[in-house]
Amino acid sequence: MIKYDIKKISEKNIRMIPRKMVEISEQINQITAKMKGRIEKEIPDTGYFRNFAEDFENKNKNIYARAISMSIEKDENIDGHALLLLSALHPSMNIDASSMLVCGKRDDILSFMNKENFTKKVEEEIIKLSDSLKRI
Repeated sequence: MIKYDIKKISEKNIRMIPRKMVEISEQINQITAKMKGRIEKEIPDTGYFRNFAEDFENKNKNIYARAISMSIEKDENIDGHALLLLSALHPSMNIDASSMLVCGKRDDILSFMNKENFTKKVEEEIIKLSDSLKRI
């Protein structure tokens, strides 16, 4: 059994370092930058590409989700087209809610992501997904 010297363990010696609360918009901007880079590198004009995703852990108490993910999936019906999807993982990690943001060629997706109000649209969509997860 480990014995602790109570005199040495005090509030002065134990310092809790608060985590910097990152705004959801900052996290969206970070994940968007990663996705843009991967889209430019990994999606060809035509032909096969692998599905990929980037995600972040949700720290915002107002959003009912454990993690948020942005992913690219190949459109099985149209060659050279891809789907940009947004997903929110339920806190129990058993279920998620997803929505499609845009479908199109690489340049269409990139131009959609470069719009000025993209971050705001994604944030609104995350709130909708969060609300749908609350009802489950």
